[in-house]
Amino acid sequence: MGAREGSHRRQRMAAPDRREAILDAAEALFTARGWDRVTIADVLGAAGISKGGFYHHFTARDDLLAGIVARMTDRALAAARTARDRSGGDALARLNAFIAGSLRWTADNPDASRLQAEILSRSGNEILFQRVFDATSALVRPALAEMIAEGVEEGSFDVADPALTAEVIVGLAQGRRSALARALGEASAGRPEAGATVLEARMVAEGMICDRLLGVAQGSVALSSPTEYRRIFAGLAAAPAGADVIDGAPIPPRRA
Repeated sequence: MGAREGSHRRQRMAAPDRREAILDAAEALFTARGWDRVTIADVLGAAGISKGGFYHHFTARDDLLAGIVARMTDRALAAARTARDRSGGDALARLNAFIAGSLRWTADNPDASRLQAEILSRSGNEILFQRVFDATSALVRPALAEMIAEGVEEGSFDVADPALTAEVIVGLAQGRRSALARALGEASAGRPEAGATVLEARMVAEGMICDRLLGVAQGSVALSSPTEYRRIFAGLAAAPAGADVIDGAPIPPRRA
């Protein structure tokens, strides 16, 4: 829907609904065109929201993008919790099911993966990267801390402070950016398998660190999933026309 048409249907709505309408419009536009090619005016027109209504919820486009990524993270966490709740076994089995559910959701939603990859892999976006990281980690940390605490209570994990341990584990993702950029560089050059291999090496190392933090045997935390990584990078290779570069390198065109 164009900006002119959207502006004709502006209506009063509750603040939470208005925020969701803004995020819906922005997510659709960012996915279709790429982040750099969408303005706040485009979002206002598509959502049928006034400028005042927008700035009641977001102070800038970066805040809007952080909100979109946080909402995507929330959806991934919902899928992860469902997988965890369906899993039997001890806390370690539930944690691995949680991780697998999150990765599966990411692989099943390539548009979300492309949007996050476009933003987080580009050089010069350090402030935005930190803002997005803070927004997503605020959602992930409590869920992880809860699972770790359950594992401590049942004797599966040997951890002194579940909340601090969760903070350290989530913090590993902050240093993942360079590996992700290298992996995306491989994918953008038409080598998605190589990209998956780069990310897998990083995640295997992080998994070994998680094993030590949780006091479990090496190889216990299944943080890496080569199958899902290949699905994710195959989805990234099918980029829409508007998002045709990653970190300055062309992405192969969308397959028919």
